[in-house]
Amino acid sequence: MDRSREWLAHAVACAWMVGCAHVPVVPPDRPPEEQVPPTEAELEAWEDAAAVFARHDEAQDWDGDACRETVGAFERVSAQREGQNGRAVYMMGLVAARCGSDERATQLYRRALELEPGLCDAQVGLAIVDLEAGRVAEARRGFVAAIRADELCAPAYVNLAALQASDPAQREEALNNLRRALSARADYLPALDQMAQIYLASGAENPAMLDLAEVVCRQAQLVDAGYAPIYNTWGLIDMTRGDLTGAAAKLARATELDPRFYEAWMNFGQLTLSQRAYPDAARAFHAARALRPRSYDAAIGEGVAMRGLTRPEDAERLYRAALELDSDRPEAYFDLAVLYQEHLGGSQSQLEQAEDFLRQFVERARRSPRFEGAVDEVLRWCDETPSRRRRRAQCQMGRVQNIRQAVVLMSNQPGPATMPEWLREARAAR
Repeated sequence: MDRSREWLAHAVACAWMVGCAHVPVVPPDRPPEEQVPPTEAELEAWEDAAAVFARHDEAQDWDGDACRETVGAFERVSAQREGQNGRAVYMMGLVAARCGSDERATQLYRRALELEPGLCDAQVGLAIVDLEAGRVAEARRGFVAAIRADELCAPAYVNLAALQASDPAQREEALNNLRRALSARADYLPALDQMAQIYLASGAENPAMLDLAEVVCRQAQLVDAGYAPIYNTWGLIDMTRGDLTGAAAKLARATELDPRFYEAWMNFGQLTLSQRAYPDAARAFHAARALRPRSYDAAIGEGVAMRGLTRPEDAERLYRAALELDSDRPEAYFDLAVLYQEHLGGSQSQLEQAEDFLRQFVERARRSPRFEGAVDEVLRWCDETPSRRRRRAQCQMGRVQNIRQAVVLMSNQPGPATMPEWLREARAAR
């Protein structure tokens, strides 16, 4: 590769694929007549700027000093063409996005497109800003526009496919878009990873798709054995197949290759938690929380791991941290109820607190099919009139009834427990 081509590869080292970071995006090569050959000074400036960007992106230390240093490096590149270098302006926009300024990033992406109409990465960058702001329809239109402007724009195909993959009816078209991305760049790892994810999602209806998913993972591994996202996807394939040992090894490998890979830490945490490997689960969820301190799910996961490690005070602290993040979600209330009912001293006041947490859980969860089983467990109330043996055979008391019965026994009160009014109303509303 001559240096006039090589400088393009140095220009961009960013991640646009939905739900996945760490993907180097290299602009498609342009026909020579569309490029003004770079000077030696410009090549050196690109190499210096690319190295600065890569250093900060790998460390994820995008503070004020890092942002200023990296923008300054690409400003020096742009100055080689009197500020008219569209790709350098795009990279300044990418730095702005890394530094948390989507407004400035949008301005720079648009300026890059003025200087170089149809620039793939700038078009995709604008669509990503829309996507991260929840403007999915606008983002989809942006990816389509990027493809129309540049039929070799692999990142646009991959992002469009990721949106389509959420709808089973569009998965075939998503696969077609990934094939187009791979036609543009045969070694484009984000496309291979997304393809494996689609085959994985189809595996529930057709287990043969899991074989295809693994084949794609192996192909990606041959391209780059150090590509972390593919091990995360591969680990999920193993989990679906029931190979939990293989899944744990691959998810651990993903976190080793990229310690800042939040999704891999969360998946590893969920897997080890299901196996009651509480120290590993606590470590995984703690790492995930360090990466995303406002992650409700990571706080809950670490709390459950702490409960398993018989550290109830730490578990309660983490559950309450989750409540501070989102008091409308029901999970933390249920976990606090379990903690107070089963893992503390079992005093009457603790049991009454557990019941109140269950009440708050039911208020938030009873209309969600996702929590139907847990709500049933809370609301179940067994008829006390048959014999104890028959009663146990026919009905398993729910959590609230268990709490009420325990309080009755602690207070030496005769007779069965009384159903609380809030539970009666919740049962009637179902």
